[in-house]
Amino acid sequence: MRLTRFAMPAAVSGLLTLALSVPLHAQANQALLDRFKSAMAEEGTRIEWKSVSSYDNAEGKPVTALDGVTIDTGDAPVELAKIELIAPEQTDDGYTIEKVLMPSWQYADDAMTASVNDVSLEGVVLTKEGIENAYGTSILYDNARLGEVRVSMDNAEIFTLTDVNVAIDASEDGGEMTFEGAAEGFTLALSKIDNPSAKAAASAMGYDTVEGYLEFDGSWEPASGKLALTQFDITGVDAGTFGLKLDLGGYTPAFMKSLRQMQEQLANAPEGADNSAAGLAMLGLMQQLTFTGAEISFNDDSLTGKVLDYFASQQGQTPQVVANQAKAVVPFMMMQLNNPEFTQMVTTAVSAFLDDPQSLKITARPTAPVPFALIVAGAMSAPQGLPQQLGVTVTANE
Repeated sequence: MRLTRFAMPAAVSGLLTLALSVPLHAQANQALLDRFKSAMAEEGTRIEWKSVSSYDNAEGKPVTALDGVTIDTGDAPVELAKIELIAPEQTDDGYTIEKVLMPSWQYADDAMTASVNDVSLEGVVLTKEGIENAYGTSILYDNARLGEVRVSMDNAEIFTLTDVNVAIDASEDGGEMTFEGAAEGFTLALSKIDNPSAKAAASAMGYDTVEGYLEFDGSWEPASGKLALTQFDITGVDAGTFGLKLDLGGYTPAFMKSLRQMQEQLANAPEGADNSAAGLAMLGLMQQLTFTGAEISFNDDSLTGKVLDYFASQQGQTPQVVANQAKAVVPFMMMQLNNPEFTQMVTTAVSAFLDDPQSLKITARPTAPVPFALIVAGAMSAPQGLPQQLGVTVTANE
């Protein structure tokens, strides 16, 4: 992953205060900042700042620092102490910035506090005013990093995320873009959830705190609009891995621009306004997408056994008895679809998985791409036909 859209939260308007000693240098920085602000606005993000300063960092590289920053994407504005633009340079095609660095951000309300640290983008490219790049955007970057996120509720830490890295690779002519990324670690404190029964169940299974990591990769062809998420895996240590794969068509730069404009209209609508027309328009826009395939999977790493053990202890039964009870319930749950063939497939897969928990996979792969309009219509009028329409299969332990 070496190239992607630069779409961090931001807000437009505000005076620039440049304290530079060389007039030509000041003019160059002013032009850069004007373009940085307008490019952010073109991507649906408004940004302003109270002052600007210039200096060399510890590596001797020139830095243009924005102090007292406010960013806004339509929700509540976010206040940042500083954003640093490291080694900016004007080119024939616009501007390049070696790194955009946001050292830290904090948020707090009556119950929750959150902090985000060490956010950066590397290899940032800004196009000239009024010109889009081959991917239909004004801002691109090679790599992104998020060092740490911490979230606390009532002074108790409930979630952390560390070392998130994203890289993007794309050609200058607008060919296929590939991306990949990972979060090296996360923690989720289930012992802090409000539901007493869920908290007790998690503790009994040894999941007071869940630790894990995240991996993903995929590709995008702007000309055809084919978007493929080939991996999105969330792994819980001593639990298992939940995976998602997705193939869509119609996700073109034109679609992205229309979607962004529609989102801006909804965000800027007066509070309490009737957004039903805009909602219908958004639904119509989504019908430009086509569904090519998807896969949802779970690879067990002791979670299933712990769940069976827990419910067995609650019922005074053995885990096998609980598994047999679950297997018996599946056909009744599937009766609503009125699809005997699909019900048999699901029942067979679930039974095999519960007898020997290894993996469970749901795959949808139609013989030809299906417009989302047909999927919605099928779900409303004849849901029992969706498994055949979408080519759904359910398998276990493959």
